[in-house]
Amino acid sequence: MMQLQTYTNPTQLWLAAAAAAHGDEPEHQQEGSKATEAQSLRVLIVEDEFFISLDTKALLQGLGHNVVAIAVSADEAVRVAERERPDLVLMDIRLIGARDGIDAAAEIHRRFAIRSIFVTANTDAATRGRAQALAPVAFLEKPLTEPRLRAGLMALQNK
Repeated sequence: MMQLQTYTNPTQLWLAAAAAAHGDEPEHQQEGSKATEAQSLRVLIVEDEFFISLDTKALLQGLGHNVVAIAVSADEAVRVAERERPDLVLMDIRLIGARDGIDAAAEIHRRFAIRSIFVTANTDAATRGRAQALAPVAFLEKPLTEPRLRAGLMALQNK
């Protein structure tokens, strides 16, 4: 009979292994890591890559934030933002479907006054220019790491 208290979530194991491979300290060894976050945020993740969305969710939860949903397309992101009214959207730029994350972020901000942090591996000048025109909270490059995410979230508090 399996004891539930000894079960370790495979995502946690993967994240711990990834952190060790990159020389990052596990969160429990970082003194005051949660203390630097002033408030818990309700965050919508918009990411069409399954494992990246799981990693992002784990990072946010590790920092004490609540992930209200994960959307995979611009249209779904707008619907979820309308329903859940998150404090912030972590928005990938390249998404499945006809619209991209920049379009979704613009609509979400216009309709619901919810700001976005763009998270993307696509940092060409034209794409970055379109995103910067929306005055996002931050623009974070992939791969997303805890220090990058923490810096982006701190930018929200400073604006």
